[in-house]
Amino acid sequence: MVICMIKVSSLSVSQRGKVRSHNEDALYSDDQVGIWLVADGMGGHSSGEVASAIATEEIYNSLKNGLKLDHAIIAAHQIIRTQGQQSLEQEGMGTTIVAVKLEDNEFHVAWVGDSRIYNYHLGRNLTQLSTDHSVVQDMIARKELTESEATTHKQRNLITQSLGMHRDELRVGQRTLRPTANGQLFLCTDGITDYLSTTSLHKLFDEAKSAEELVISVTDSVLNTEAGDNFSFILINYNVD
Repeated sequence: MVICMIKVSSLSVSQRGKVRSHNEDALYSDDQVGIWLVADGMGGHSSGEVASAIATEEIYNSLKNGLKLDHAIIAAHQIIRTQGQQSLEQEGMGTTIVAVKLEDNEFHVAWVGDSRIYNYHLGRNLTQLSTDHSVVQDMIARKELTESEATTHKQRNLITQSLGMHRDELRVGQRTLRPTANGQLFLCTDGITDYLSTTSLHKLFDEAKSAEELVISVTDSVLNTEAGDNFSFILINYNVD
């Protein structure tokens, strides 16, 4: 049996965009340990910043201590929820999360909310690995809405799951990817996907001659739109030996 080893390197960007006065997104990237996290916070009085910071820090520490990915996310959810109940300023705060853990040459992927992860096979296709926890995605699943109609629907930004939400049960989306060829993973907030379609992203991936060029292209492309939201992403390059 041939055992493939995966080597990784990552680049990341987090900006407040053109409209927002502050950035409520948070990132965590550790190529050595194999943990990558992107969170998009929400809530008044800057509490979104608090929620996303708690999520990334707590999940990172839990994963380093051996907790499974979904358990680490649920633990962070409980901490955010408890802190939100103890402070009027932070009441109702929450955050999305998209998380990747590299273990035994497999990428373990998990998400809550509408932050996304894509997989790009070099020179081939860009595939969305996550499924949004959102009102419009539920409508698509019930065949009440098409993918195209969802992009302009008035409820397109309403999510059905978030860390810190006032519900007992949190749905954590999960999947595992075992690459057999070189590629890239792209974790991002909706500050990217609200302004760049999957087709537009795919074109940027195809045209980029390097990871550094791709990061610049994605950033510039978002800033060339109205960029009405914070936007953050991590690009993970993986090579299979």
